[in-house]
Amino acid sequence: MKNISVVAPARSEASDHASLLVFLQDASLQLGAHRRTIMKAQRFEISVDAASAVYVVADGRLRVSTPTLHGIDVFITDVERGELIGESAAFGNNNVPLVVEASETSDTFVIDRANFLRAIEGHGGFSAAVMRAMCRRLCRVNQHLADTVTLPMHARLKAELMRLARLGADGTLIIDRLPTHEELALRISSQREAVTKELTKFIRAGFVARSGRGLLIIEDINTYV
Repeated sequence: MKNISVVAPARSEASDHASLLVFLQDASLQLGAHRRTIMKAQRFEISVDAASAVYVVADGRLRVSTPTLHGIDVFITDVERGELIGESAAFGNNNVPLVVEASETSDTFVIDRANFLRAIEGHGGFSAAVMRAMCRRLCRVNQHLADTVTLPMHARLKAELMRLARLGADGTLIIDRLPTHEELALRISSQREAVTKELTKFIRAGFVARSGRGLLIIEDINTYV
């Protein structure tokens, strides 16, 4: 397993994302957190009935969906570095089961429910770090819901590509590993064929370009109509 640094950086957005990870190294909290590597495409369920633990992502990304009666998983959000999933079940308030799948091989810290609740009740700093991580995730859920309700399909795809991209050293926006068209369709509540067709339009228009397994955003795709 690769080494994962959790040393607190200077105060910035990056340090905010790392703050929960820093607390996991505090022996006084007695969290008993242990490492678990979740391989790409590995899935597990989180629910009150399953007595699930709380997972904190140290590196990688987890995709969270909820199953429907028709056997379709509905995308809810990603869990990114420094964020957690399973806290609602830990509080006993999650009646909707969640299906968690690793979008890429991900390293996590796993915290027993009882230890998590004890730390929440007894340590204000840890509680604040948990709330900040939950709020970041909730903001993305809210934006995704608004996009799904108000935007046409091609605009939802643009928004998702921009969200997945990172800023490269040369200032270029790049998606290191583009999700499959099927996964993109799941994320934006569309169909795989429609995603394939729209991505082809983006490439032909010169807004994006293939880069290995990833994608380069060459021009502002928000100008695409």
